[in-house]
Amino acid sequence: MALPSNYNQTAEYYPLLLYIHGAGQFGNGSLDLPLLLNDGPAELVDEKKFPGTFRVNDKNYSLIVLTPQTKTFPSIADITDCIKFAKTKYRIDSTRIYLSGLSIGSIAICNTAAEIPSEIAAIVTMAGVPPDYATTDKCQKIAASNLPVWSFHSEDDRTIDVSNTKGFIAKLISYSPAITPKLTIWKDGGHDAWTRALNPSYKEDNMNIYEWMLQYHR
Repeated sequence: MALPSNYNQTAEYYPLLLYIHGAGQFGNGSLDLPLLLNDGPAELVDEKKFPGTFRVNDKNYSLIVLTPQTKTFPSIADITDCIKFAKTKYRIDSTRIYLSGLSIGSIAICNTAAEIPSEIAAIVTMAGVPPDYATTDKCQKIAASNLPVWSFHSEDDRTIDVSNTKGFIAKLISYSPAITPKLTIWKDGGHDAWTRALNPSYKEDNMNIYEWMLQYHR
């Protein structure tokens, strides 16, 4: 958990970024916690590379970042419990809850977003989407709720084929959502589609992923 530096000096409610790790960071929540520092926003926070504020539409925002550690593939209940925990323990702006993750964590946040789309303001997937996207109503639910989606994948990913993410985005677009999903495909990078995407200096249309998410709310 990373809180804005001035959290205890204000009564403000803050946006929440819930980021779910991949299989390489499974752990027991205690001795294994340092594994979370190998990837994701936790690594950026630890290295003091995560911006304290983001300027979006002439307003400054600071994110509360929650990166829980799971022992196995996280269920929808696991992720919703994390959201409930954050709301209970911290001042969370419930209109600005954002989900992201890498690999199986990305699959898990998609599953959750399809289950509670009206409670999520935007999602960013990285190297993973539900493998059953074509045979379930997950894409339909996400599109019908006008949930913004930005997906990243590497063309040369041999762990989870890039065709999954391409198909996922195409399926979403087929339902004509009000907000067209974004798709970024790296030419290389293997299964790591997240390091560049998470870098605050990487921008498309003059927005990094954090600024992109923060432009949306429920």
